[in-house]
Amino acid sequence: MTRDELEARTADGVTLRIDRLRAEGKRRGVLVCLHAMMTDGRYFGARREPSFASTLAAAGFDVLVADFRGHGHSMPPRAGDDDWSFDDLVELDLPAIVAAAAAASGCAPDELVLLGHSLGGLVTTAGLGTGRIAPPRLLLLPSTSVWLLGPDGPLKRRALMAAYRGVTALFGKAPIRALRAGTADEASTYIQQLTGWTRAARWTSLGGIDYLAALATITTPVLPLVGAGDWMCTADDATGFARQIPGAAPVRVVGRAHGDALDPDHFQLFTRPELRPLWRELIDRLA
Repeated sequence: MTRDELEARTADGVTLRIDRLRAEGKRRGVLVCLHAMMTDGRYFGARREPSFASTLAAAGFDVLVADFRGHGHSMPPRAGDDDWSFDDLVELDLPAIVAAAAAASGCAPDELVLLGHSLGGLVTTAGLGTGRIAPPRLLLLPSTSVWLLGPDGPLKRRALMAAYRGVTALFGKAPIRALRAGTADEASTYIQQLTGWTRAARWTSLGGIDYLAALATITTPVLPLVGAGDWMCTADDATGFARQIPGAAPVRVVGRAHGDALDPDHFQLFTRPELRPLWRELIDRLA
């Protein structure tokens, strides 16, 4: 398995790191993987075998795993010492990653398949809806939704967001690593946006762009999926979000009730070897 380390330079001067596994044999496509919040791209497994990324590469796909700014190998910036917003990921990181991935693999941006997991899915759909990137060939949308709760939303989720906001205000960042809740701290402005969406029941940019309304303009075919054991993004959450996108297929719920080996949580879709049949199912859809 051949792995390359690539760089993408954003318009504001941030260097983003990308791991690429080259396709084995005749190439069938190019897949760009974008990670969830509080972590980085390592769970896709570009630096280990066997893994989700190595399985896709063995099946003939270039697999590019990017780290957003402040995550994984894309440091600096560092949360606390530095700051960034969700909009920075949409307007600056995503276009740079897409351009670097297309250039490295020698294809046009509209030939790419994008996989946006959770935060990665929100960044990708916001970027597509607002025209920050060209429509890719296909979008895989695992475990993606946004908590728009308002004052009458579920108490547990509102309390969690309030605690998240309070801890971030206290430390100047979300101290994810100290809390052992993940591998990457999150920046103050990003958390203010995230928790603000929950309180206002509106998914908007700092400048007032309505990201939720923008989903209706997405023309890319979308394949959404979610783990049956995922409490962060339930099947109902994923379905409600996907319904806003005209080209979205029905949500594929991954779990025992649907013939899968387990009811995966938010991250196990890409980390549990028992779900290799799901990975092969996705390979068939990508091809």
